[in-house]
Amino acid sequence: MSEENPVVGRRALIGGGLASAVGVGLSVAACSPSSPQPEASSASSTTAGSPAAAPTPNGSSSGRPGTPGSGASATDAVPALLRTPGPDVRHGPTSVRAVALTFHGAGDPALTRRALRILADQGAHVTVFAVGTWLSDHPDLGRAIVAAGHDLGNHTWSHQTLPRLSAAAARDEIEKGARAVAAIDGSSPYLFRPSGTPTSTPTIRTAARASGYARCISYDVDPADYQDPGAAAVAARTLGGVQPGSIVSLHLGHPGTIDALPTILRGLGSRSLQAVAMTRLVA
Repeated sequence: MSEENPVVGRRALIGGGLASAVGVGLSVAACSPSSPQPEASSASSTTAGSPAAAPTPNGSSSGRPGTPGSGASATDAVPALLRTPGPDVRHGPTSVRAVALTFHGAGDPALTRRALRILADQGAHVTVFAVGTWLSDHPDLGRAIVAAGHDLGNHTWSHQTLPRLSAAAARDEIEKGARAVAAIDGSSPYLFRPSGTPTSTPTIRTAARASGYARCISYDVDPADYQDPGAAAVAARTLGGVQPGSIVSLHLGHPGTIDALPTILRGLGSRSLQAVAMTRLVA
């Protein structure tokens, strides 16, 4: 794929088809390893400095630009921050009463459908960083995520521990994941989260840029829901950590996370914090 125009090149490659999917289980390895990875990261994380537009009342906005039927493409009105090279984005602006709930997209499709129903009932919007194999196996879920006004981004092709991969292998993981996401109309070509690590490395950032991602998306709140501590713990840890502008790391493939979601949304509402998509948080 040409590096001169990686986003266009990625879209053009969709017509060639994807490699056959590798099954992704209910409990995919967590993205917050407990031990240091072999390659140290030299990136400093960043907080988005541009204030987001004031959140609208529940249900009055899709929460992301370029949603189907809006008359705009997914790349229209994409925040400049996501198009500008720089360190990982781990927090949005603190000047608005909004947070980004972000989900690792993998696992039982029934759990994702349940999460989408809960979010629709509450008028909340989130961001799903989808594992490519999962998305290719369940493109209907990708379409449902986008149609509901949520952001859909790339979480690599098969959820390898990226810092342990060679530069070529890391680039392949990110590029194949990008193709899977690009196959879903309305998905974002600017949202990427590395797998197997909470922060990027120089190798990961170089590979991400080759696929059109100027920045990697990290987070500042991690309730460790992938460890299945129970719904009450997931909700308490999330609500105990969030502040205006927070980016939260959650996982769709864990029942306790979905059980905790209504409590999390009610807790955010009680603090006048709205759940919005990443592209809205950093707008």
